[in-house]
Amino acid sequence: MRLLPLMTLCIASLLLAACASSRPQRNDAPTLAIVGVTVVYPERDAANATMADATVVIRGDRIVAVGPSTSTKVPTGATRIDGKGRWLIPGMIDGHVHFFQSGNLYTRPDVADFNAVVPYAQEVARNKARLPATFKVWLASGVTSVIDVGGPFWNFEVRDAANKSEAAPRVATTGPLISMVARPQLDLGDPPIVKIDSADSARALVARELPYKPDYIKVWFVREPNDDLAAKETIVKATADAAHAAHIRLAVHATELDTAKAALRAGADYLVHSVFDDPIDDQFIALLRKNHALLCPTLFVTGGYRWALSDQWRATPEEQRLADPQILAAMRDLERMPKTKIPPRAAKLMAEHKTPPPPTVSLQNLKKLRDAGIPIVMGTDAGNIGTLHGPSVFREMQLEHEAGLSPLEVLRSATTNGALAFGNPDVGAIAPGKLADLVLLDADPLADVGNLSRAERVIKGGVVYDPKALIDSIR
Repeated sequence: MRLLPLMTLCIASLLLAACASSRPQRNDAPTLAIVGVTVVYPERDAANATMADATVVIRGDRIVAVGPSTSTKVPTGATRIDGKGRWLIPGMIDGHVHFFQSGNLYTRPDVADFNAVVPYAQEVARNKARLPATFKVWLASGVTSVIDVGGPFWNFEVRDAANKSEAAPRVATTGPLISMVARPQLDLGDPPIVKIDSADSARALVARELPYKPDYIKVWFVREPNDDLAAKETIVKATADAAHAAHIRLAVHATELDTAKAALRAGADYLVHSVFDDPIDDQFIALLRKNHALLCPTLFVTGGYRWALSDQWRATPEEQRLADPQILAAMRDLERMPKTKIPPRAAKLMAEHKTPPPPTVSLQNLKKLRDAGIPIVMGTDAGNIGTLHGPSVFREMQLEHEAGLSPLEVLRSATTNGALAFGNPDVGAIAPGKLADLVLLDADPLADVGNLSRAERVIKGGVVYDPKALIDSIR
């Protein structure tokens, strides 16, 4: 029964996309041609994943032609970009971000309370005011679409702001998390996390969110000792049923094997984390297949907390180039902070000074999921402490590669599969009719996954951006 509204939603989306793709571009729309480039097709197998010496023609915000340079005509008056010695990929998609969080030490007082240094209200006000810069950081990193999977009701204003801003990624968004636990430390009157104790309360919160047209409804399925798992599953099912009745997909945070299975039994469409605690099994994979569910592993985020709160977090070269300079400057604040103001959790981690362990279980689980053919969506959980908006995607994709995914499979997780999660078939691919969201790289992304960070130009909706100029504009 639950498949019917989702199937209807998918069919409606495809029909709308077909109409959008087929509508003629205005003859006076700006025309751009990328000539002599190697086009990368993440959706294809390795033997057919590239077209060398290709020309891609863009008119307005859409791709209108892709083909060999020898036979693809460049329209008169088109602006040309020399693609020789360069690779063109679809704009990347981060399937798990949070705009109400910044990535710095002050952004999650429920985990580590730094209110004595920076009041949480001040931190949230900064995050709101800094949105234009955060948008540019995403574009500079080659990410042209993101999915915010949970935050305050002002999250919907973020989506509106992105839609009205030229230099911004496309944003899908979600309202407050329907949660099994309370997080009063984050409640400033518009809480991102709302504790729900009954199926009726879950349905009521879904009803409050629906007028804002959320792209997902999200459950934060955190299990505490002595919880009644069956009772919690009932709440998730009520949420799923209410979401599906409105043709909206259900995203679930469930990082333990038993809660993840319960979430899938209840109707989850998108697991926004992998299982962190135990090896996954055949039953879990069967449930994913039954739901046609997507999974976003978020391999770095738990380590990001440990690296940052132990004062061992150091920016990668990609973060030094592409992260928000304000956030980078704050990441070493523990070294300057009076010891009396350091919260106990951070003080303990600093005293122990242990190297955070790799996410071994998650890496092994990702390999099993890949081998089973489950669609993997690249996502960072950016905004959490130590996981910065924008260039954290390169840490995440490197870990995917270390789990056993090929560079092509890593790119597919950030494009083809990301588009499935984003819910827009006009992104995540290079083909006539698709939106012109593209990244021009100066090195082969299929030879080395690290080359995905080497964007020379980023194109979003047919507008060309220089990553360095974007970052320079927010310093």
